[in-house]
Amino acid sequence: MPNSESGEDPLTKKDAFRDDKDISFWDGIARSELRIKKCNACGIVLSPGALFCSECWSGELTAIKASGRGMVHSFVVYHRAFSENETPPYNVAIIALEEGPRIVSVVDGSDRLQVGNIVEAVWLSTPAQCPALRFAVVDDTGRKKEN
Repeated sequence: MPNSESGEDPLTKKDAFRDDKDISFWDGIARSELRIKKCNACGIVLSPGALFCSECWSGELTAIKASGRGMVHSFVVYHRAFSENETPPYNVAIIALEEGPRIVSVVDGSDRLQVGNIVEAVWLSTPAQCPALRFAVVDDTGRKKEN
């Protein structure tokens, strides 16, 4: 949705959602890498935006590169666009990454998305010249499914 003051869509701006708390995540996105956090104290793997460990409360976290593979935990189908970058209907899913954390993302290319589908990260070009993270369903052989 365009900003009423500037008339610009905030999702097309390169730094629309970036802040210093999750800079390692956004630096990874710029390199087409999905980065998550790992606790240096207890080893648990956490979501990208974690500021401290949810198990031991340590603030000593390291950004690690995720595999980019996961499973659909839950999803919704949007019939109205959140921004002009999406054409309804489209899926937004909670993805349980292989490493453990869950993230929210659009899942492309499947009008028959199901809970339990295996998905893999894909990277799209954007007007902001920063790759956009999305996921695509993969088949039993590990290849991305065609519609």
